[in-house]
Amino acid sequence: MTDPYHLAHEWLSATYDVPLDIQRTPVAETPRAWVFSTALRPAEGARTTEPAPMLTSLVCVPKDGAPPFHPATDDPWGDLADFERDPRPRDPAEQARRTNARGAVLAAHASVGGAPASALPWQSAHEGPTWWDDFLRRYFPTAEVGPCPDWDTVIAAVGEPGPGTAGVVWVRRELHGSEATGHLLYAHNNDGQVALLDPQGQRLARLETENVRQIVLARIPAPSAQPPAARAARGPADLASAVRAAEAWLEHVHGGDVVLVEPSAADETARGWLFACNTRAFLADGNPQHAMLDAALVVPKDGSVPFGLPNSDPWEWFERWDQGAQPGVDGFPLPPEPGPAAWFAPTMSPLGAVLSVTDYTDWPTLIAGLTEMPVGSRSVVWLRRNDRRGRESVGLLCVAAQTDTGLVLVDTARDAPAELESDGVRSLHVVQYR
Repeated sequence: MTDPYHLAHEWLSATYDVPLDIQRTPVAETPRAWVFSTALRPAEGARTTEPAPMLTSLVCVPKDGAPPFHPATDDPWGDLADFERDPRPRDPAEQARRTNARGAVLAAHASVGGAPASALPWQSAHEGPTWWDDFLRRYFPTAEVGPCPDWDTVIAAVGEPGPGTAGVVWVRRELHGSEATGHLLYAHNNDGQVALLDPQGQRLARLETENVRQIVLARIPAPSAQPPAARAARGPADLASAVRAAEAWLEHVHGGDVVLVEPSAADETARGWLFACNTRAFLADGNPQHAMLDAALVVPKDGSVPFGLPNSDPWEWFERWDQGAQPGVDGFPLPPEPGPAAWFAPTMSPLGAVLSVTDYTDWPTLIAGLTEMPVGSRSVVWLRRNDRRGRESVGLLCVAAQTDTGLVLVDTARDAPAELESDGVRSLHVVQYR
């Protein structure tokens, strides 16, 4: 039988770009899995030689040979119990959503500030020896940080400065004396009443006391209590600061794989900047399979979290937003969660083997080509768009199927028949798969 330690080690090495330490002996074993505890080795030149705690410290290694996974940050014990009842392999994208405590907290903070945002998904690049300090320095530079002995202390600390005070709470857990998967909660003082929220679980926080190693509070002053310099820095004031905000967001989400494309003053609009971006690989080799689908990024002037545009009707959505519409209010949809840097491989691999890729310049020719395919043929249609400056921007994926009753073409973003738009079309591609 394969050594579960080596299975965990191989998976972690393939998932992370930073060195990790993994305990040789599992911290738990169930009928269906082994559970290991991991930690981050200190960065080169660090003052300490002690391993640093990860947020996603536990890794579950299924005994049936399925890929390992990190249990959910909001409820790792419940997630492991669910795996015992249903041991099917975990979908990596779904499991990433269940470990996105950082993104969920950022979205909650933006929403409390009046700028609803979707949570950034978990990325392995988020974990590093100084991840907690880096997270606070980037998003909450005025936070006051310290340990709290209990939940009453957390509530009192957020309540004492008055309304508008907020906080990020890092709950460090342990299992049999070893570091376990932790969690991030959000605290907010609303008119003197302190609420502790679990943004990832979309519920009030569970104030855990068992298997809790430490509670750390990063208290965030109310906007009115922050120094003028800090308040002024909340939103980008010019192109240079907007570019810095965009680059920081891209680094946070994509770990350096994506860069801005020709940013300029012409990208500024009433409420923000509409930038273009793409992968370093695509910009270097021009291979469409390395390109982004979501190649647009909006940086709001109010300092809220940058976001991408919807794949369907992006320009209408952006125009409404730029004119003052509030996402999540009065039926105006929230912006989408960010997708992978290069869409082709992660999208096509689960669908089946790619048989051919055909390029088109217009819809009539493309539709004619699809119509000639035999019944049962399936394809993905990739619509690539230009922005107003002629740069590649947000695209759209449609699914095409040749059936007994004719051709079906569905917009996957709306789950509705595709609209054959023509304005700003850069190119069209049909990817036929088995």
